[in-house]
Amino acid sequence: MLLNNKDFPMLAKTLPGLEEVLSREIKLLGGTEVEAVKRGVRFKGDLGFLYKSNLWLRTALRILVPISQFKVRNENELYKKVKAIAWEDIFRHSQTFLIDATVFSEKFTNSLFIAQKCKDAIVDRFREKSGLRPSVHTREPDIRINIHISRENVIISLDSSGESLHKRGYRSRVDRAPIGEVLAAGIISLTGWDKKTNLIDPMCGSGTFLIEAALMAYNIPPNVFRKNFCFRHWKNYDQDLFTLIFDKALEKEEAFSAKIIGYDKDEAVMRKARKNLRNALMQEQIEINQADFLNFDQDLPATGTLLFNPPYGIKIEANIPQLYQSIGNTLKRQFPGYTAWIFTSSQEGIKNIGLKPSKKIKLYNGKLECWLLRYDLYSGSRKGT
Repeated sequence: MLLNNKDFPMLAKTLPGLEEVLSREIKLLGGTEVEAVKRGVRFKGDLGFLYKSNLWLRTALRILVPISQFKVRNENELYKKVKAIAWEDIFRHSQTFLIDATVFSEKFTNSLFIAQKCKDAIVDRFREKSGLRPSVHTREPDIRINIHISRENVIISLDSSGESLHKRGYRSRVDRAPIGEVLAAGIISLTGWDKKTNLIDPMCGSGTFLIEAALMAYNIPPNVFRKNFCFRHWKNYDQDLFTLIFDKALEKEEAFSAKIIGYDKDEAVMRKARKNLRNALMQEQIEINQADFLNFDQDLPATGTLLFNPPYGIKIEANIPQLYQSIGNTLKRQFPGYTAWIFTSSQEGIKNIGLKPSKKIKLYNGKLECWLLRYDLYSGSRKGT
């Protein structure tokens, strides 16, 4: 099991396209031997850094701690090697657990069967050691175990996070096509927003961009609202150390003097956003108003970053060519001097904006291929160049 006073390897999982963003976060936080891999980042740190990573990493989905690696040729070998791990040193028979299995192998093709086989091995070891066995809990397990098989190579990891870290704890209400918190944080980072200037979301929906931006601007840990992490159920959990790290994190809040503003035309959606702002304790730091972006007539700061996620025909009905043409017209008319970033999956919409993006970044929202586009908006003859 983990040693409290030594560095050990970890793997932070993330969304495709955010690997370098997460790498930078881990380096700034103090991780060592940082290496970006597909949909994740490998790094090293001690137990305190594991706690800190779960609190602070904005673009991590979960943080895994590998505890065993080996090769197997069949299910019986897998059972024996999983059973050989000293699970009783990691958690108690009175606790619940769940196994997540991912399999990329010609010999092992059924991830559910692999999870069942590993579950049997763990239960049988406990039963042989003490006569008692832990139970499986599929919704809120105390312990989460990750089994990754690639060909004959097996990695057994403890999931230190539990529920995905995108579940910050502040978002009780969402609109019809929400962007997850991790993706939102990644998008904000990719824009290069300096966390010192104005940021506006004119189609703010449930307010995720606004809240993630405010958490960054005020230097507040994104997962400060979460009530649980699986590492708190491990036998080597250090309550005093976690309390110290948590309290120190709260002391790092910084001042922010610019504005973070959201608009949406739907009053019902605005009510959801206000609820989420209250949950995040950001109702004073973020300003939201009802306004239709396509008929925009609000008083605005002279300059800033515009960031929004317009409808793109998935889940929300819209006349895409007409909508995006109107978006382009509003950008040119109402936002000279701004840098606009649009996140969308609609190629048809992009073609109809009537502006040429100066930057285009490929990302995914779930399985949906999307693009983050930058438009530099100028007044006069430079408009749209």
